[in-house]
Amino acid sequence: MNKKQVLLPPIDYQVGKKVTDRIREVLDIKSVRALADHAEMSYSTITTWHQRKSCPFDLAIRSHLHKGISLKWLLLGEGTPYPNAATHAYQGENSEVKKLIDMDLFWLRNGKLAQNGTLTLEQFLLDELSITNVIAVRDEGHTYIIDQEAQQAVSGSYLIDFDGLYSVNDIQRLPEKQLAIDFKGSPLIVGEHELKVSGKVVLRMSRD
Repeated sequence: MNKKQVLLPPIDYQVGKKVTDRIREVLDIKSVRALADHAEMSYSTITTWHQRKSCPFDLAIRSHLHKGISLKWLLLGEGTPYPNAATHAYQGENSEVKKLIDMDLFWLRNGKLAQNGTLTLEQFLLDELSITNVIAVRDEGHTYIIDQEAQQAVSGSYLIDFDGLYSVNDIQRLPEKQLAIDFKGSPLIVGEHELKVSGKVVLRMSRD
């Protein structure tokens, strides 16, 4: 008996300026020319997308892979830029309504990240820090809230990918694009191109 083939339905992608405006909005880029510089592409390429009403798939996919921005939001205008952080309201016993946020929770084991449910916090904690694109990472009795927008190390604790292994480390930027990384008391000096910064620790919670 032949099984009925499931067809992929066509999708009405949005095009041109609608998509690039969303990319500029979420990346806080003020102009199309600045977007071209940021993406290391020609200004004329972006204006051609606008004039021909073409969908900038490449730029959308790069934004998704680099920043975790939702492709559904970028290309269709549906949902939210960062669906991994969903908000909802909760009414406690005293009738006070609190705004909560659910974020993806990952366990860090042997240098690998494994998703393990969600972590819920009150929204005001993130509002005070002016961040939206977050995940939670749990490692050795600590839970770290990671701002995925911060992908350039300056000074602080960061989630990094070094030689294909993830870890949370204190980093201090040095002259000539060098970084001093603390590995449990042992400093290591590397060039910033030798590692990938996946986000900055903005909140750390520890078990008593």
